[in-house]
Amino acid sequence: MVLLLIPAALLAVLVGVNLGWRWVFAPLLGYALLTWLLTSLRALVADGRDGAAAAADPEPVSGDERTLFWCEECGTEVLLLVRGSARAPSHCGQRMHERTELLN
Repeated sequence: MVLLLIPAALLAVLVGVNLGWRWVFAPLLGYALLTWLLTSLRALVADGRDGAAAAADPEPVSGDERTLFWCEECGTEVLLLVRGSARAPSHCGQRMHERTELLN
């Protein structure tokens, strides 16, 4: 695999010098954007599959407690009104932390 990189690099330099570097960098940038797009869509589909199966029968939260989810990265807090699944929601690329407060 590494041996294929040497002729590819030589070909890229040859094309870059003769035709311009945009012919070398444009396909590389396109490949990077396509890879990023596909991995982002796969992550969204995987989260959607897990959440759709668990959210079939949501149950209301009891009135004597208040459940908050908070993001450690940015400090965002979300109040839980209806529990659809046991998993915590994600924010800033990681799972949020659950905090339950008892109301008097």
